[in-house]
Amino acid sequence: MAIESKLARGPIGRPMPPSSEGKNRTGLWMALFVIVILIVAGAIWWFTGGRGIGAIQSTKSESYQAVFLDNGQVYFGRLTTQKDGFDTLTEVFYLQTGSVELDQQGNLQLTKLGNEAHGPKDEMKINREHILFIENMKDDSKVASAIKSYQSNKK
Repeated sequence: MAIESKLARGPIGRPMPPSSEGKNRTGLWMALFVIVILIVAGAIWWFTGGRGIGAIQSTKSESYQAVFLDNGQVYFGRLTTQKDGFDTLTEVFYLQTGSVELDQQGNLQLTKLGNEAHGPKDEMKINREHILFIENMKDDSKVASAIKSYQSNKK
């Protein structure tokens, strides 16, 4: 016992300073925690194409979206986010003049992409930098009803 107490004392009978081993472990765990957070944030950024966590819930594939562009155009369809800086819109419709057009029965008149003279496919790649905002449309909205009506008449 006497020998152990002398070994635990520093020079000239003073107690030894507390071990810094516990502090080093805490710093190591903190560094590891920060690295894990950075990896998770990087994965979210990568899988959402740089749009962040909000992009994960921004569109619902089972509903239609209205995509508003910075040039005043509005397109309707199903939007999917891509990693390459472009979003893909399929089942694309738009208003011909930019204003709401109604026929004699009060139905909305949309133009289907693909009926133009140059015959584009029914898909648009939209530069994400030109999208002002995106809205998920209700299933019973006039636009969604017009799209469903067009699709049922087409079959």
